[in-house]
Amino acid sequence: MMSLLPTGQSPVQIHDFNYMKAINVFKMLAVAGMIPGIMAAQSVADEPMVTVIVGDPAASEDVEVEFMENAPAKKRDNGLPRFAIVGKDRKFYLGIGAQFQGEGVVDFGDEMPSAVDFVPSSIVPSTPGNGASLRFSALTSSIYINAVALPGTKDRVGLFFKGKIHNGDAYGFSVSHFYVTYRGFMAGYTSSFFADGAAMPYTIDNQGPNGSADVTLFTAGYTHDFTSHLSGAIGIDAPSIDMTTGRETSTVSQRSPAIPLYLQYGWGGDSHVRLSGIVRPLQYRDLVAEKNRTPVGWGVQLSGVAEVSPLLTLYYDATYGRGIANYLQDDTGLGLDMTPSLETPGESRLTESLGLTGGLTLNLSPKVAVNAVYSHLVNRTGDGASLDGDRYRYGDYVAANVIYTLNKIVAMGIEYDYGHRKAFDSSLLHTSRIQAQLAVTF
Repeated sequence: MMSLLPTGQSPVQIHDFNYMKAINVFKMLAVAGMIPGIMAAQSVADEPMVTVIVGDPAASEDVEVEFMENAPAKKRDNGLPRFAIVGKDRKFYLGIGAQFQGEGVVDFGDEMPSAVDFVPSSIVPSTPGNGASLRFSALTSSIYINAVALPGTKDRVGLFFKGKIHNGDAYGFSVSHFYVTYRGFMAGYTSSFFADGAAMPYTIDNQGPNGSADVTLFTAGYTHDFTSHLSGAIGIDAPSIDMTTGRETSTVSQRSPAIPLYLQYGWGGDSHVRLSGIVRPLQYRDLVAEKNRTPVGWGVQLSGVAEVSPLLTLYYDATYGRGIANYLQDDTGLGLDMTPSLETPGESRLTESLGLTGGLTLNLSPKVAVNAVYSHLVNRTGDGASLDGDRYRYGDYVAANVIYTLNKIVAMGIEYDYGHRKAFDSSLLHTSRIQAQLAVTF
């Protein structure tokens, strides 16, 4: 399917998190999603998404299944070429695809720097005369290669590559995925096993829910099916750290990989519930004691997808931990894994983070669907840890879109996004965005 197809008290209390407000937002999104006049689409029924142009034309359905299994699970991350080459005796499937995504974006409120990534943590105050903006972009367009050798056998080998034509907020080229798979093993540059891409609702916005876990890095792991419903995985993530240093601390080279793992129960083909965990050693230099210290970050996540009916699908994820801020979308790059301690010179404290996301998809017809999502992320520093006053404390993210799929090549949609940001000094910022997108996929 194409891209347009779709903190400490006891018990634990997160500062300033209004649960009733969150519940009311969910209710409003659900009602909005049922308005008959809204149109969207994520699939085209009774039409194979892949056409075989060289080889056995009757292999189209098998090729599509293999390509989908080999591609990233995140719905926003298209990896299904529309045309394929089938080798002799169906021993090799190759698809080289490209997707143009053209977007028109209108922002109003405080300023959102990026035209394609709607990131509440990055909202900055609007300057006089800049209360709104209109921008156009094709930065999320991509090319990709999806290849499977010996499909349907125990020796199946998969390779997936995807590159986008943007480098930050400028045109260029960046690799978003490059990995191989063999007999349950996977290695390469892609999302961590801690992330559950399939549980993230579809958004036109390139980043998606601020409170969901998703980070791209070099990772390797093994997935095993225990039964037809129960599966699990364990992996290693390349060492990384994103901490705030002070006069008495500094970063050092990381030596220990993070260990993500999960256990998943699936049913009905498209539904599952997953329990994930991660252990993440983080090393830094104590300049007072003149030695390295290695606190261990950790995180847990409950996530899933529930296809209630052909009409309605629900998505959810809840992530909590310490020292895992860089794994949460809105916290990436903000130095929130650890912060300097005020109580103990030379030491740092792990940041406590909580992310919550819920969403739905309404398939109103084979060509029309509605997606809605609410997400919340909050950070709480460790005892005595300090941060700059305007550093990101918590944020809210709302998105609702309508998508229309003309055919398997062309789709279009419109989306409303709302972002809210609160800093540690209690300053508040918020902004809204309306964006339309045209996607052409080959």
